[in-house]
Amino acid sequence: MIKLDSCCIIDDDEFFSFNTKKLMKENGFCDNILQYTDGQKAIDGLIGLLIENIPLPEVILLDLNMPNKNGWEFLEEFSGIPMNQRLGVKIYIVSSFVSPDNLAKAKTYDMVEQYIMKPFTVTSLDKITVTKKAS
Repeated sequence: MIKLDSCCIIDDDEFFSFNTKKLMKENGFCDNILQYTDGQKAIDGLIGLLIENIPLPEVILLDLNMPNKNGWEFLEEFSGIPMNQRLGVKIYIVSSFVSPDNLAKAKTYDMVEQYIMKPFTVTSLDKITVTKKAS
């Protein structure tokens, strides 16, 4: 498994975020893990990184159903960040609900790499590793 410099979890489910963070650390996937509970906090935090000249996380795990700013709204705003600043960032939608409409909509965003079903497991980490190696 490759090790990432940084990644980000955007999900209002504290249980999911805690377990995913633990899974990542236990498997040597990533040590520097940012965590946000909604899309607005995430956008604010990521733009703050750019202002400080800190690279964005290589991988973002994004839930769709969240308060304040949901995953789709986050993607819209994230798309507005200049390409050269978000180059190399791969977003993985992580959801417990999958629908043909959501899958089709996810494919319209070039930065969305894959749609992964919850629960998040070592196999989920392997899917991310495989797509990171290929890019």
